[in-house]
Amino acid sequence: MISIDLDVGEAMSINEPEGSREIKELTPAVIAVLAEVHDSFLKFLRRRLRNDHDAEEVMQRFYERVVVHASQLRRQESVRIWLRRVLQSALSDHRRRTAVRQRVEADFARKDAATPPPAEELDVIVCACLYRLLPLLKREYEEVLRRADLGSEPHEVIASALDLTPGNLAVRLHRARQALRKALQLSCQTCPIHGFLDCGCEYTKRLRSRRFT
Repeated sequence: MISIDLDVGEAMSINEPEGSREIKELTPAVIAVLAEVHDSFLKFLRRRLRNDHDAEEVMQRFYERVVVHASQLRRQESVRIWLRRVLQSALSDHRRRTAVRQRVEADFARKDAATPPPAEELDVIVCACLYRLLPLLKREYEEVLRRADLGSEPHEVIASALDLTPGNLAVRLHRARQALRKALQLSCQTCPIHGFLDCGCEYTKRLRSRRFT
């Protein structure tokens, strides 16, 4: 079995969108080397990423790039070196995408933890229309609202039960509250600012004007 240790020092110019180059048919030599190194490459990715799903995803990206960018291979004796560089490029891109996603999730989680819900979000929770409207939302929105806002379950418990990261849960809960607020504004006569039926404030007047004219 071949032991793989990728050198990150040499970058490849293979970051163009897939399909932007003419696809070149793989030679028998390239196919033979791919078959030989497949298991070693996959084991390398599993060690680096510690996640079988991510390793398989990067491996798929690797094969796509090999097919799309085969025209870059000029000499048969450089097949192994070229394949290692393609794999390193696919791995680096995966790590960059993961880092961006994690930063976004962490930012949402921090904002959700540090910022108290606005008054209108608290008011809509007690609206008589709430239980009627919840089933009309997306199922995942209904579930997080019932568990977080109605059931007061800890966010970490909900995230674990739904197999979500804290950041993903924060994003889903934020979107669910937005969807619920919009549904309430379209169907409920309760003022989301002052919290009582048939409110005569300017907000409610403007809302009714938009709805019925």
